[in-house]
Amino acid sequence: MQSEKVVIVVGGDLTDVAALVRRYATSHRMVGADRGALKLAELLPHFDAAIGDFDSVTPSEMEDIKKKSLVCRVLPAQKDETDTEAAIAYAIEMFNPEEIILLGAFGGRLDHLMSNLWLAFHPLVKQMTGKVSLIDRHNTLRFYLPGNYVLKKEEGKKYLSFIGMTPIKALKLTGVAYPLNGKDYEYPIALVSNEFKDTEMTFSFGSGLLAVIQSSDKRE
Repeated sequence: MQSEKVVIVVGGDLTDVAALVRRYATSHRMVGADRGALKLAELLPHFDAAIGDFDSVTPSEMEDIKKKSLVCRVLPAQKDETDTEAAIAYAIEMFNPEEIILLGAFGGRLDHLMSNLWLAFHPLVKQMTGKVSLIDRHNTLRFYLPGNYVLKKEEGKKYLSFIGMTPIKALKLTGVAYPLNGKDYEYPIALVSNEFKDTEMTFSFGSGLLAVIQSSDKRE
């Protein structure tokens, strides 16, 4: 199966999603999770799939989602997985993705935000190490398993942060304002507001699960 790129719009803070959807719509498959599907129906004449229980949309909104989505899977309201997890599973099943971008995963309800961050531990996300991004106008977050990585600086993103989702062993950072040389952390820790020295940096670590965030201040 050919690998494709996928955007999943979820039902968090959708304030700045429109510009990002338009940026990716011609190059990525577009999937909406629950109210994220409603946002896609508002922005696009058609999109690839709508996944969710849709318990927060009106009948007329549901009709619009069904009209504009090529596939619509309505899930039971009582289920063991979130709508976002179901959308990720669908994307992996149908598109063999080389990249998944989640839009609307920040903001909104705090429990939804935590649920989206804890996707890092989901087996489906773990198998796509470094290929799943949570993006909004000011932030790009990716999860990484142990290994060696080269990271390129994103335009307009000043800050670079390394968030240990677990204890981290032998974290090494080079090409940044505050380098590290194989430091261990015995508990999850947030190393925030580092910066690139140039257009790329390298990092590595020996064990644990790491979130890497490139960000800018909202006033920028």
